[in-house]
Order: sequence, then structure tokens, then C-alpha cells
Amino acid sequence: MGTGGAPRVAIAGGGPAGLFLARMIGLKLPRATVEVYERNGPGDVSGFGVTLSDRTLSGLARHDPETHRLIIDASVTLSGIEVRPPGARLRYDGFGAAAISRHTLLKILREQATEAGARIHYRARAEDLDADVVAFADGARSSHRDARREAFGTETRTGAARYVWLGTSADFGDAATLAFERTEHGPVAAHCYSYGRSPGRSSGSAMSTVVVELDETTWRAAGLDDGAEIDGDAPPWLSEVFAEHLDGHKLVGNHSRWGRFTVVRNASWSDGNTVLLGDAAHTAHFTVSSGTKMALEDAIALGRALSEHDGHPAAAFAEYERLRRGPVARTQHWAEPSMHWWETYGRRLHQPPSQFGMHFLTRTRAISYLGLRRRCADRIDEAEADYFRAAGFTGTPPHAIAAPFTVDGVRLTDRLVTAVPQADGEVLIDDAIRFAELSCVDIPENGPAADELLRQALARGLPGVLLRADPLTHWHTTLRLASRVRTETGLAVAVEVPADWALDLTREADTDPWPARIHLALLTGRTDLVVPTR
Repeated sequence: MGTGGAPRVAIAGGGPAGLFLARMIGLKLPRATVEVYERNGPGDVSGFGVTLSDRTLSGLARHDPETHRLIIDASVTLSGIEVRPPGARLRYDGFGAAAISRHTLLKILREQATEAGARIHYRARAEDLDADVVAFADGARSSHRDARREAFGTETRTGAARYVWLGTSADFGDAATLAFERTEHGPVAAHCYSYGRSPGRSSGSAMSTVVVELDETTWRAAGLDDGAEIDGDAPPWLSEVFAEHLDGHKLVGNHSRWGRFTVVRNASWSDGNTVLLGDAAHTAHFTVSSGTKMALEDAIALGRALSEHDGHPAAAFAEYERLRRGPVARTQHWAEPSMHWWETYGRRLHQPPSQFGMHFLTRTRAISYLGLRRRCADRIDEAEADYFRAAGFTGTPPHAIAAPFTVDGVRLTDRLVTAVPQADGEVLIDDAIRFAELSCVDIPENGPAADELLRQALARGLPGVLLRADPLTHWHTTLRLASRVRTETGLAVAVEVPADWALDLTREADTDPWPARIHLALLTGRTDLVVPTR
């Protein structure tokens, strides 16, 4: 302990996690001395804007109303999402968030930490920190954590896609805009949102973030360079690709570099008197707006635990992990399919716009069918109408399985079919047409096993394939593989579903999730047919 029993806290890293932890400790444990060590200067801020969801902001308001007010006053309100597949624009309302300049956010958090009594040391190397509690909040590539990888049980995994954070003065209004384009090199996409207006600039001039993401093949074909820092105008090719969305404005960089996302997990978030928070402890893909959210929520929980277990760091760290492990695991659980969706979006650009938009909205399990209906019913109606119209269905359908389906000249009356095993790994669908039958248990969408399954499906010379896997344990991985098979082979695809479920889309997911799961799987084009388990 420090002089007079005052606990001493040293924080490595002056980003959102470290600064807000300093603020929380100052508010909840005012007799503590808090030192923050930041390797950069106060004005050395890279990047553009970040977003915070309504739920994150509500939590911030409960624990620190003053900081919440300052952030809200400096933010732009986003109220929806606009998905722009090639040649179309689809608006989905009901997805609220606040967007704020990263520079402004850090300025607010620095001032608030200082106001609460913390001392911030800039351009300081945080080595051999002498304190009762040492918090490592120095990001996904934390050197302090990596020096103790074995103790923390650190695991990292690098994503497949390439991305870069850029900015523009183009105005995207009150919607987070997701733009997709086909180019001579391959598919390219961008996440765009405005986070402020340029002071003294004319109408239509904003401060906006544009995160460009593309697969490795496209990135290499375009001749882009991962070694060069983009500071100023971005490569002209990128501005040309997104010209329709930028309204004549350019893309610019701010110490920007191409990278691949790193997923971070740690078996333990503490070791002795040291503790991890923010990206140093865990990451989740930026497409679920998670980084700043988890950093602030970690700081709230750790500050609370340290105050409740004053003088007992080990107990505080255990309480902090108890509070945060579950929420972090849920966020990472949602982020994994979102990350994967963005790594493979090029496979779905052939879909009709309304189906593509629905595929995007349902890329994670964070929102239910009824939740979508409550937020953007008109768009859901449109997607369902397009689906049934394409199938030649007339009337008012109760569920997506009611749509007829034609394969190899055979018209099936609906999408819920029987599959009777035949010889040589085949099944007879509705006593009418033969499909290949292949097990897809433990086969991820990408990799050699999936490539071999696609080869086998095509080698059978049949018009479709039934992918066998227990839906109770493999539903989501089966659907991802089924979607790839449909796209890359052109075959009709059937998947297994539980034998007993009700045709009732008004039932909440916790009562019976299967009506909505099956409806969305068909509506979004992840599969063509469903077969009750044997």
C-alpha cells in the first residue's frame, strides 16, 4: 500500500480502457493514487470516429452521468443502417448508436480522468511499474501481456480479411452505411458513418469514418501495400471504387495501415498484482462495434471491484472476471459469425438486394426474428414478399417453408421435404428426385475439408445435396457450409431440422426458436430445403 494505506494503481495505456479505469477508480476509491502511462503524446491520436450503442451509453449514464453527458454532447446520433449492395440501397431503422471522433473521445476521457485525480504521463515507457495494482490496457498487441503470455494463457488468432481505417468529408447522414462494390480485382466493401461536421465548412461536408475491407485475393490483385502508412490521400483506386457513395469526396488516411483483425482471448485476466482490460484482455470484431464498448464496461467493472475489495487485489480481480466474463463471451460469440460474414461477403453479392440485406442483419444471433420485425417491419415484409414472389407463391404465406421449389424440372410443393435413404449415399427427396447425402459434422465453411465436400457434391452428378448434421448441435455451422455449397456449386441444398416444431413465427425464441430459425434460413438463401431428422 501507498503512504497512509492509500492504494497505488499504475495503468499502462492511455486509450479508452486505461483512461476510464483511472476515472472510475478516482470516483469510487478517491484515496487511491492513480498513474497512467501513455507511450504517445496527447495529440498523437490516429483514426477517425468510433461508435457506441444505445445500450452501452445507458450503462455509462448509470455509472458516470457527467462523462455520459460530455460524450453525448460531442456525438452524432445514428438511428439506422443502410445496406448498399451493388445498384441498391436498403434502409433499416431501429439500430441506434452514437458516433464520436476518437480524438474527441480520448480528450474527454483524459480530462475526466484528471478531474478525478489521476496523473497522466505522456511519451512514457511503462516498465517495471511499482504499484499495488498494475493494469495493462495497452491494446490487442499488448507488450506487457505478451511478456506474460503463459501466465495469462494468451491465445491470438488472425482473421483472413484485409482492412484499413480511413476517413472522408462525405456525409452519410444518420445511418451507418455498408457499401459493397464489384471491381475488376474482386469484391470490395466499406463500413461508413459520420461522426461530426467539419467546423466552418459548407453543408454536406462532414467528418466520417470509412473502414474498407476485402479478401486476400482482391487485396493482392489490386496491388495494395501493407507496409506503407497512409497519411493524407488514400490510394486513388479506393476513392474511385466508392465514388458513388462519396459524392465527390476523397478518402484519406491518418497513420492508417492495412491489417488483419486479431482475435484475443486470455484464460486468466490477472496474474499476481497485474490485471488485463480492454483489447489487451479480449477483442471482438469491429463490425459489432465492440472495442470501445468492452473497454468502458471493463473499466466500470474493475473500478467497482477494486473499491469493494479495497486492499485485496486478488479478490477484486476475481470479482471483476465474474462480472465481465459472461458479457465478453457473449460479445465474442456474436462477433465470430460477423467477422466470418465480412470475410466472405463476396460470395453473396449475387443475391437479390432484399435477401442480401436480410442475410447481413441475421449474420449473428444477437437479434431475433421478432426483434427485427419490431425494428424494421416494412423491410422484413419486403424481403418476404420478394422471396415468395420469386417462388411463384400466391396468397398469404404463414412461413417460408410454404414456398414451392423447383429443382431439375421437378416442382416440390413446399420446402419441408422427406428424405428416404437409397443406395450409394443418395436420398430420395419427396419420392421425386435424388440428392447426394453427405455428412458435414465438424466441417467449417472454409478449409480443406469443406473444399473436399464441395468436390464430392459435384462429383455425384446429382441436382442437389442433403447435408447431414444434428441441428441441435451443428445448426449454425451447417448453414454457413450450406450457403457456400449453394453459391459455389449451383446445387440445391437441404439441411436437417428437428422433427417437431410449430409453424408459428409469433412465438418468442426462448419458447421455440425453430420456427424463426428455419424461416430465416430459407428467406436469406442459406438453404433451399429442410428435412426433419430421422
